[in-house]
Amino acid sequence: MFCVDVAINLPVKNIFKVYTYDVPAEFDYLDAGWRVVVPFARQTVEGFVVRRSALPQDLSIREKLKNVEAVIGDRPWFDAEMLATAQWLSAYYMCSLAEAMRLFVPGKCSIKRQAIRDDKGKLIRYDYEERLKEKTILAYSISEKGREFVREGFPHMRGFKQKNALKILYEFGDYLASTDLIAQGYDYAVMRALLDKGLVVSASKRILRNSYDRFVAPDKSVSLTDEQASAVEKINAAISCDKQETFLLQGITGSGKTEIYLRATAKALEEGKQVLMLVPEIALTAQLVNRFQGWFGKLVAVAHSKLSQNERGDVWYKMRTGNARILIGVRSAVFAPFENLGLIIIDEEHEGSYKQEERPNYHARTVAETRAKSVHCPLILGSATPDITTYYQALKGEYTHLRLTKRPIGNKLPNVEIVDMREELKAKNFSVLSRTLQSKLVQTVAKGEQGIILLNRRGYSTFVMCRDCGESITCEHCAVALVYHSYGEDMRCHYCGNTHPIPKICPKCGSQRIKFFGTGTQKAEAELQALPDVRVLRMDQDSTSTKFAHEEILDEFKSGKYNTLIGTQMVAKGHDIPNVTLVGVLAADSVLNLPDYRASERAFSLLTQAAGRAGRGLKAGEVVLQTYDADNEIIKLAAKQDYDTFAKTEIYNRKTFYYPPFTHMLKLTTLDKKQENAQALAQRVVLYLQNLILEHKLEPMVIAGPFPALVSKVRDLYRYNVLIKATDMEKVKASLMASEFRSQPNLYFDVDPASVI
Repeated sequence: MFCVDVAINLPVKNIFKVYTYDVPAEFDYLDAGWRVVVPFARQTVEGFVVRRSALPQDLSIREKLKNVEAVIGDRPWFDAEMLATAQWLSAYYMCSLAEAMRLFVPGKCSIKRQAIRDDKGKLIRYDYEERLKEKTILAYSISEKGREFVREGFPHMRGFKQKNALKILYEFGDYLASTDLIAQGYDYAVMRALLDKGLVVSASKRILRNSYDRFVAPDKSVSLTDEQASAVEKINAAISCDKQETFLLQGITGSGKTEIYLRATAKALEEGKQVLMLVPEIALTAQLVNRFQGWFGKLVAVAHSKLSQNERGDVWYKMRTGNARILIGVRSAVFAPFENLGLIIIDEEHEGSYKQEERPNYHARTVAETRAKSVHCPLILGSATPDITTYYQALKGEYTHLRLTKRPIGNKLPNVEIVDMREELKAKNFSVLSRTLQSKLVQTVAKGEQGIILLNRRGYSTFVMCRDCGESITCEHCAVALVYHSYGEDMRCHYCGNTHPIPKICPKCGSQRIKFFGTGTQKAEAELQALPDVRVLRMDQDSTSTKFAHEEILDEFKSGKYNTLIGTQMVAKGHDIPNVTLVGVLAADSVLNLPDYRASERAFSLLTQAAGRAGRGLKAGEVVLQTYDADNEIIKLAAKQDYDTFAKTEIYNRKTFYYPPFTHMLKLTTLDKKQENAQALAQRVVLYLQNLILEHKLEPMVIAGPFPALVSKVRDLYRYNVLIKATDMEKVKASLMASEFRSQPNLYFDVDPASVI
């Protein structure tokens, strides 16, 4: 007999301890990594076994132990590497072990609880059922009697279809799905007759769902440039010798990074390994899946947030059992199980979407690097505009720096024109589209070519305001302006999701002079549609709510049915559409104006990536950057795609103002319905750290705040931030985790924050 320590899988932040349970004899196989069902605080909950140990010697303690009630699954969910990664993640990101481990489970929980009540409605207990449902189908296999019957030449059998069905099963040698037999003309009646004669047997067999199971024509292999061939050689050498080496693959837009990913993947598969490839957006999965399926067929599996929990469960099963060898997915795919992981690729590694905004605030790139070190496999970080910290590590030699400076087919980078929108206003052009962009777009579509327009705003107008008193219509639960959406004729909060009807009078002064200000994608779409022969398709969060919406929109655009694609940031990343020869960026300077140390980096990356969508085929490309700050140096450098000059200045500024990569950062956020309480808790944390510095228990550090978050109230909760910058952040984290603040329900830690606001 023995006991197990269990991390309780509940969506709360302050259960840091693990709990010990007695193990009944029927579960004597239990060990670390299994999922179990246990009683906890009058509930039946899922737990993760962390370790197995001997029962306590003290009988009084042993008698108090509750029993494990059930075991989920037929094998451990976590292997040793996954357990180690979860333990690292818990320590690094300052969360409980259960919070870290639930990231590895599709849907974050394996069971669904159901309240059981008596006749009077009183709660008696909670029952449960497993969430992940296997999909099965009736299948048939030939019996031993059937095999003998075939070998004897079908004695006394007259049924033509029965004979042929037996032949098929005899040659197949395994269970064949009933749907496959029906497709060949052998229906249930035929199989029922064979079953009654004992010539075949039937069983339910698991089907692994795959939304991307389709035929893709084999991809044509192209010749590599010298730069590409050199990169492939270095990466393949690391794959062959199971060497953990991180490569920064920095290549200008259209330089052929995907060709390198494909060849590195082929090498890993040749070595019997599996491959994980992360992409920043769902919108990019279809294009990459098509390329990879063209090379590797059904060895490719796909994971993203629009899949159902059961579909994701099937993907996890494929990777764990080796049924699939390549996994392409967004951020959360970094937690997938693998039979034999041998290569990790992160495309567009600079993208902010790799950072989880909710607790635990992990960064997929950091987790991927940890897993790569654990299994001794190479990690490829690909980007035209690398994260400054990544670039700096490559400069220092911590990463192997691979450069692609040319486009493979010899086509040049697009010609970029910066348009000063202040001059447009002087010329009485009040459209969101400059005269230059309008003219070029009309010319582009007249030639049968296509254009992409980027506007980093959803909705029709960005805010609604009273022209008499200046009152903007804000969300009653969040300190942000509501956004007008023409579809549905309402105003929506993009933080809490609440919708409101458009007011007829100002709630402050009673005026009826309500006006829409700013420009969203819907309004820009309407202005584009007014241009001659322009057929517009919109891709933003509002138009991509269904599973395959991104793919369907891009397919329609590629087909030529539409000649102009407008959207938010998702249209600017990674798409390779040869007929796109014009890209327009509206409000190119909008990202620059955010009060955040990464604003310049984000703006440069977005503009460079957007410009890189033009002229990727044989036709020359053009880009129009519309801005109210035409003299801005960052916009000029982005227009030239001069990353190295930008990075040199940015690294100097980061060092001057003590930002990463020259320091580590931790952001603390307090939440409360009362503003003064949120501020007071944040101030207590600051005083605690300042006292530790005075007592020489911590080295001096920069502590900024408390200060209100940029959006100071969300869902009726006021938010205050404290920002900490230190060279030895591990000591700071350890001190906080040893303090009363670890379990504060309204205090959240964000390690390596993507934003300081």
